[in-house]
Amino acid sequence: MGFPSPAQDYIEDRLSLDKQFVAHPHATYFMRSGNTYWRAGITQGALLIIDRSLTPCDGSVVVCCLAGEFHLRRFRLHPYRHFERLDDGRTERIDLETADDNDGIFGVVTHAVNDMRTLEFDDCPVM
Repeated sequence: MGFPSPAQDYIEDRLSLDKQFVAHPHATYFMRSGNTYWRAGITQGALLIIDRSLTPCDGSVVVCCLAGEFHLRRFRLHPYRHFERLDDGRTERIDLETADDNDGIFGVVTHAVNDMRTLEFDDCPVM
């Protein structure tokens, strides 16, 4: 016998990373970063969560297919539609007329999960 705990109403569900990071399960892909991109906060080997159902906005980090290979780029709209390389900031114009059928934006990177055990940051702002 006994009485129920007064804290029983405050029991929370288990933490689910799927619920936290995956909004559209049928359009979500996971990839690993092959390089480190300090400008985007992505380290080599980071787990990237990509949502193919989202439309990129100005400044979104996207996975794009260029010449049959996947690349990470920042999507820019101004002063014209272009990709910005994450490693050096150079721009690449999006030319839809000469693009292959497979070229274009694969999806929008919504989250990057970095392994914090291996990160070291330099306080020196000069790179």
